[in-house]
Amino acid sequence: MKRIIPAFFALLILTLNHAAQSETINWQTDYKEALALSRETGKPLLIDFWAKWCQPCQVMDEQFWTRADVIKAAKSFVPLKIDYDAQRPLAKHFIVRGLPYIAFSDPFGNLITFRKGFGAFNAVDLNQIAGEMPKDFAVLNKAFKAAELKKDDSVALLEIADYYSKNKMAVASGRYYKLAYDTPEIQRDAVRKEAVAAKIGQQFYVAGSFYQAAYAFEDYLKLFQKGASKESIYATLTRVYVYLGKLNEAQRNLEKLKSEFPASKWISDAAGNLKGASREK
Repeated sequence: MKRIIPAFFALLILTLNHAAQSETINWQTDYKEALALSRETGKPLLIDFWAKWCQPCQVMDEQFWTRADVIKAAKSFVPLKIDYDAQRPLAKHFIVRGLPYIAFSDPFGNLITFRKGFGAFNAVDLNQIAGEMPKDFAVLNKAFKAAELKKDDSVALLEIADYYSKNKMAVASGRYYKLAYDTPEIQRDAVRKEAVAAKIGQQFYVAGSFYQAAYAFEDYLKLFQKGASKESIYATLTRVYVYLGKLNEAQRNLEKLKSEFPASKWISDAAGNLKGASREK
């Protein structure tokens, strides 16, 4: 009996090791089928763009996607491999500008984030992205179906935008706020129109798209001269122009903030940002 027990455990270890080594990522190869599976499971898409001529892509297939920690991390996604040369329109949609390129998308084809290059990407990064994304996109299925049936369904579009904003997915959120803003229903409602316009600029700012944020906020100030968000927008625009190195524009917005909202809680912070930038210059 003593000999049988060690032999049993040795066999068990060998079996588990073989199972771990034989486990692989179950790659999808059809985009539409992968989207359908993503909607069904609620998992986001992990899209590996590759090409026959891409040597680093081949190295990733041999040395990265076969690692146990990477295989485990990939289970949080619906994994999809796309031939860059065969799917150029799809590559353009996901802003592929070099290989290797890994895109992360929601179940509805919206790019959430991406990683480019083999050396700058690892299993820790993969787990971090999975951890930052919503655990279940399926809660949006009803809203997306409504938006697909009626392109200008402001209720559905705002529900999607608010969900992405809550989950700190600013790029996708901004896109759906803009779609909602352009609907006839929002355009007819002055209060809601003003609120959505402010949110568009805010999402650009959160995403780090400072030029777009500046344009959106300047448009807001022109359209809504008595808007409820003017105070915060003056303060944010001051920071935006500091980031862009446009200190004169930053100063202009700070002065407007001081003039129109002399008791604003944001004056000190905005002035501090501008002062720090002026010193560095």
